[in-house]
Amino acid sequence: MPSEFELVVMIYKSRHVLGAFLESVGTNLPVLLVDNSYNEEDLSDILTGFPNVRHIDAGGNVGFSKAANVGARATTTPYLIFMNPDTQPSESSLTSLIEYLERNPTVGACGAAGIGTAGGGAQPTARRILAHTLGWHRRAPLSGLYYQDVGGQHVDVEWVAGSCMAIRREVYEAVGGFDPAYFIYMSDFDLGRRLHRAGYRQVVLGDVVVPHDDGGSSDVPSSWTWRRRGRAWTRFLRRTHSLPSALGLSSLLVAGYAIRAVAYTLSGRGTKAQELGTYGLAALQEWVSPDTGISRG
Repeated sequence: MPSEFELVVMIYKSRHVLGAFLESVGTNLPVLLVDNSYNEEDLSDILTGFPNVRHIDAGGNVGFSKAANVGARATTTPYLIFMNPDTQPSESSLTSLIEYLERNPTVGACGAAGIGTAGGGAQPTARRILAHTLGWHRRAPLSGLYYQDVGGQHVDVEWVAGSCMAIRREVYEAVGGFDPAYFIYMSDFDLGRRLHRAGYRQVVLGDVVVPHDDGGSSDVPSSWTWRRRGRAWTRFLRRTHSLPSALGLSSLLVAGYAIRAVAYTLSGRGTKAQELGTYGLAALQEWVSPDTGISRG
């Protein structure tokens, strides 16, 4: 058994997926639920039978980043695994992540390959944004921003998905944890950037697979999450790049989404077209009118 660790799981109105998550994890590993809807949703019946689970109040609907930091402060273990409740990890997959960190001291964080989503990827460049927004990454899986297929290999990445991220506590604290400026989305890109600059490797383990229903953690409308994702992209670029660079990369992102939205509309995939169109429009709106309330949801 690897060194002591605890799962830190950020939830918000996640009752519909929480039972399956806990059944998947089992009762042997310590789990800390950091609840952004603590006084809004009764989970007592679901938590019965899971003595390994602690359930705490995040302090209101403070978002992913702040809740993750609350959870980290509420634990004392040398390793942390940040999780989304719409994943279904096994005990063996989670212990494998920690064992890998123990064997590889130069690795600050690692993640599992997702089913239906990426376990990590690369930081944005003009080439990678074009590959992502225009769909080239489907033919060359490691060409874009999200590595959705690593072929069972251990692949070095520039960010690990916050939906399943194992990290050394000392490393997490050294780089300042998740930036609370990101309510939801892009906080893992931002943390990955700081880990990279601090000299830590980050790795996605392709032979450790965790199913993930991306966007299924909460019962909020899809349109809300689409808008938050688009705005978060602009916020990330503005905070991490010079103004000319941020404007250029954002323009490519918006143009790429617009082209794909039109293509999906013409092919009859209206929902996907709406999703991508919303991303692009929200990214533009964040430039024109920054959402000063984003940290509060």
